[in-house]
Amino acid sequence: MGIQSYLKNTAKANTNVKAWSGWDSIKANGKIVGAMAKDLKTPNREASASIGTFEETMQKFGLTEADLRQRMRSHLYLAIICAVLGLGAFGWMIHLLIKGMFLSGMVSLALSFMMFAYAFSEHFNYFKIKNKKLDCTLKEWYSEFFPNKKY
Repeated sequence: MGIQSYLKNTAKANTNVKAWSGWDSIKANGKIVGAMAKDLKTPNREASASIGTFEETMQKFGLTEADLRQRMRSHLYLAIICAVLGLGAFGWMIHLLIKGMFLSGMVSLALSFMMFAYAFSEHFNYFKIKNKKLDCTLKEWYSEFFPNKKY
């Protein structure tokens, strides 16, 4: 009886794929990621309608023109710093790839992409304050950042 119950419990434990793979956790995490993707895809109409104008937002947060100039300067400086760091990480990636360190090169590429994304975000915030407009589009930013390009 001892051998039979041992084999039964061992076979049951080894064939229960849902238990040892953590299927419940995978399923729960998949639902969370799906909900996040759904939130990203569907814009919240009520939130965008309640933004108001730039002047109303300035009054709501108690900002002055001097505060705006200081924030514009800090956004611009941070965008420049992040772009320079992104270029440095991209150059370091090229160096690593030449040396044959492919995995380290890919990490450096990811770091440079993150720095470029943050630089874009900061410059876009600078652009919104400069134009005193809260609902700026990428098309407006692109046409001002690259004025001679046709899109």
